[in-house]
Amino acid sequence: MKKLIACMLLAMPFVAAAQEDEKDSTETNCCNNGLTREIRDLYPRKGKFYVEWGYNNSAYSHSDIHFWGSGYDFSITDIRATDGQTPFSATYYKPTEFTIPQFNWRIAYYLSDKTFISFGQDHMKYTMAKQTTKLTGHIDANLPNAGTYDHAEVTVGEDAEVNNPGPGYIDNLPKGFVSNFEHCDGLNDFALEIGRIEQVWISKNRKHALAVTGSAGPGMVIPDSDVDLLGQPPKHDMEAGKKAFHLAGYSLSASLGLQLDLFRRITIQPRMKFGYINLPDINTTEYGGKASQHFNFIETFLMVGYTFKINHNHAVKPAK
Repeated sequence: MKKLIACMLLAMPFVAAAQEDEKDSTETNCCNNGLTREIRDLYPRKGKFYVEWGYNNSAYSHSDIHFWGSGYDFSITDIRATDGQTPFSATYYKPTEFTIPQFNWRIAYYLSDKTFISFGQDHMKYTMAKQTTKLTGHIDANLPNAGTYDHAEVTVGEDAEVNNPGPGYIDNLPKGFVSNFEHCDGLNDFALEIGRIEQVWISKNRKHALAVTGSAGPGMVIPDSDVDLLGQPPKHDMEAGKKAFHLAGYSLSASLGLQLDLFRRITIQPRMKFGYINLPDINTTEYGGKASQHFNFIETFLMVGYTFKINHNHAVKPAK
């Protein structure tokens, strides 16, 4: 967030300098008491589109996860998870690698100067950390860790690559139940939103503006889940280049942030999103295993966009 604020502060002097060279478009009206007040125009948005690209960080609430399949049915509780954002490097701007980090894209249309609809993707990542948990359920005798469990303390996530503290006392607990669980090639939330913009500043030439913006709406979540469960082959196999994208559930979310418009074309948006994700149908293993979970999330992101208008009005040539 410090980087986002720094970018906006650097842009403001440039905007202020540009506006001084343009004609003042404000009007002055006289009130009944003889005082004057300044009336600013709304920044023109109606009928325009914009496309955006950016990057995010996310955090998740704890959740319970239920696993079931041929010969097993059990749950683990109060699971802690983290995201997997790539540290800033050349990866963010290399043409062949810029989609590796957690990213966002969105396209929107302004129904009016203040109201818009948008559709886009939030590509987050979710990895279960190495931790202890309570396990309840049944595993058949032909599978590892066979038995019936009632809030038994076990270790999960022992093979996690993110936030894994290494060997410790928890390794003395039973393990091998869920050694890895992650939505690794994206906790992909495709959301349709309606939003509102409230202008707080506009330049005198009406080319630059600053506004508070918010939006909300539902989404469909299509993760690619990598799950190592009871030693069974996972549906996702990174080494073999095998993906497991699957419509696993839905989301409900709302976001709030700032929007800086520059030269009527460029947009810069630092925003924060709050949401709920419910995944009742997660693919886990090659043998048809499934899992379910639901959790809340907080996401911060910075997006840069381009505004344009599709003009359908064509000049009619006069008849000869």
